Amino acid sequence: MRYLKVTVQDRTGNGRADSVLLQFCEQVGKPGEDQVIDKAFALDFDADGRVDYKMGDVTGNGRENNVDQRLLESFANACLKLHWFNRGATWTRFIKLFAEDFHRDGTPNVVRLQWHEGQGLASDCMRGAWSVAFDADNDGRLDGSVQGDVNRDGQVDRVDQALVLQLARAFLKFNWR
Repeated sequence: MRYLKVTVQDRTGNGRADSVLLQFCEQVGKPGEDQVIDKAFALDFDADGRVDYKMGDVTGNGRENNVDQRLLESFANACLKLHWFNRGATWTRFIKLFAEDFHRDGTPNVVRLQWHEGQGLASDCMRGAWSVAFDADNDGRLDGSVQGDVNRDGQVDRVDQALVLQLARAFLKFNWR
């Protein structure tokens, strides 16, 4: 199984997320033996909640180009709003994203986001939180989502749904499934 492990950090210590690290992983054996196939990252230097610098081939075609830059910026900007980040350069909190094809027709119709806390392994315990974006009519387009308070503002609302859909749609464009 392929999945994306996203770690968001507050490296400057100002209480705001400023770095987003993406690890494109493949499960190769027992939990903890997963292999990191590729990496990308984005940084917010001025703590304004928007990415200032990004780097990585997120589409997996072997070339970093404008498409990669736009996708990575959109994805990372959404991650900066989640308020699920690590203080400093720690790696204990992360999000695991993966796609599922329940109809077995070659098109994913569910993207799961699992909120983890632990030693940084994809097998670490989930915090009891998860979000799902789904394609209810199997037309290849994500229609809605089931989520909690993903931006941790005390409300489950359209902002949360928009963030989950933004992350899930970008993840599918990464072609990592």
